[in-house]
Amino acid sequence: MTIDKKLGDVIVEMQRAAHKNARDPQGLTLVAVSKTHPIEVLREYEAAAQQRGLRVVFGENYLQEIKAKKSLLLPTSEIHMIGPLQSNKVRDAVALCDVIQSVHSLKILGLIAKEAARIGKRQRIFLQVNIGEDAAKSGFLEREMDEVLAAVEVETGALQLEGLMTILPYDDDPEKSRLHYRRLTQLRHSLELRGLTRMFHKGWVLLSMGMSNDFGVAIEEGADLVRVGTALFGERD
Repeated sequence: MTIDKKLGDVIVEMQRAAHKNARDPQGLTLVAVSKTHPIEVLREYEAAAQQRGLRVVFGENYLQEIKAKKSLLLPTSEIHMIGPLQSNKVRDAVALCDVIQSVHSLKILGLIAKEAARIGKRQRIFLQVNIGEDAAKSGFLEREMDEVLAAVEVETGALQLEGLMTILPYDDDPEKSRLHYRRLTQLRHSLELRGLTRMFHKGWVLLSMGMSNDFGVAIEEGADLVRVGTALFGERD
């Protein structure tokens, strides 16, 4: 099956999930998780997405891959860092990535702000939330959000806070993800009620959640961005 056909199937599922909750599918962003895939595959996706009038956004995990691919992609294609970010990789991440979704600690947050200020960039970021309080996952806990948002507010000149991101353990049953995604949406609502969305770009909290196995459920529960790899590109070697 071609990437264009797979993309068409993903779009149909995104539209179905959006319409189920009376949402506009045009407000959703598909992040094509392209880690480990060669540049030829990314270019094929770019062509298919452009043909369908889609904004092209790639999700990558490894900065070495981003370095190798970035100059070979269309200038209009965005790269989102979605993998774990180490302190010694922050400089490259800020230089190379349009968005860093995996901001998982105050230390990393501060380093990103410092580097963005150094090069005169306002770095777009998401805060990674460990919504399931899984010891195997990185991210902020819900009870830490006030402290984290206070830290962001100090750095608004260097950081543009877009939203919240979460990663759940893989499960064959997408319904097992639903309560966690609903909980992240409830966290967004709580921030709205408490007037804390002022730290987010245009006062709106985008939610990045859902992957190939459960992105339909994620959209039904409020996702604005879904990170889809296998459903677009097949299994990785």
